Amino acid sequence: MLTDCATLVFAGTREDTRPMAIDHLLEQLLDRIRHDPDLRRQLAQLLFGRELAQLADQLAQLASLVRSLAESTQQGFQLLAERSSLVERELATLRRVVGELAEQQRATTAQIAALTERMERVEGQIAALTERMERVEQQQTATTEQIRQLTERMERVEQQQAATTAQIQLLAAQVSELVEMTRRHEDSIGQLRGWYLESKARDRAPAVFGPWLERVRLAPVDEIRRRVLPVLGKEGLRRILAADVIVSGRADDLPNAPTVWLVVEVSAVVDPSDVARALERAALLRQVTENVIPVVWGPQLTEEARYLAEEQALVVVRDGALEGWEAALQRWVATG
Repeated sequence: MLTDCATLVFAGTREDTRPMAIDHLLEQLLDRIRHDPDLRRQLAQLLFGRELAQLADQLAQLASLVRSLAESTQQGFQLLAERSSLVERELATLRRVVGELAEQQRATTAQIAALTERMERVEGQIAALTERMERVEQQQTATTEQIRQLTERMERVEQQQAATTAQIQLLAAQVSELVEMTRRHEDSIGQLRGWYLESKARDRAPAVFGPWLERVRLAPVDEIRRRVLPVLGKEGLRRILAADVIVSGRADDLPNAPTVWLVVEVSAVVDPSDVARALERAALLRQVTENVIPVVWGPQLTEEARYLAEEQALVVVRDGALEGWEAALQRWVATG
């Protein structure tokens, strides 16, 4: 290799008639040495001997190792810087996450405190409800006892009620019998009263009608039969004779003193049906003879019967006094 370098230098001197600048040749030689490790090793052995050349090789290797180490160190520093940047970013992220977790922890702590407070209130309410429930249970026990006692009393009352019901049924049966007996008695009394009033009306008719009529008398059945039977037959006669009292007399206050017939219905309480019967029987007798006046006689008179009597011009006899006599004369007696 060194021979080649020398040859290069001398060849250049021979071939080129122009002298080569020494600086240029040296530059080429140094560049060759820098780029050719074998050349550097041979040159070191030539200049310094084999041991020094080996030392130079070792130093060169050491330098290479140092460069490699420097490169590795540089790469390590670069990697370390990158990892440090990554760690810083991760630390920033971690700090942010820790901050968020701390905030969440504070919120959680506040919620736990609020829940604890609510739980304490709920526990207080539960305690109050428990106490109240205990009182309710005590009251329920007392109420159950009262219900049991009331049930026993009710059973006794029901037994008494059953006995009372039996007695009431017995009394009801007895009352029904008494009512029936009373009704029969009332019917009998009513009949007796009716007979009494009719008998009284027959007896008192001459005295009651005497101030208004001359020769007042109860009309004999034979005379009524003689007048009615040829005209109305037996049915007509029966209906007329069903009247309680028939009275005749002369109205001497009227011109020619006409004979007047009074068809009287007697009742303890005069009602519209009594008024209707008096009108009907008077109308039948009026088919046989004229001047027939309908009369109702009784100690009491219903308002409706009073209205009908006034409207139809009936004579009303109460307590021996006559009402409506003048109106009846004008309505039923011919004065011509």
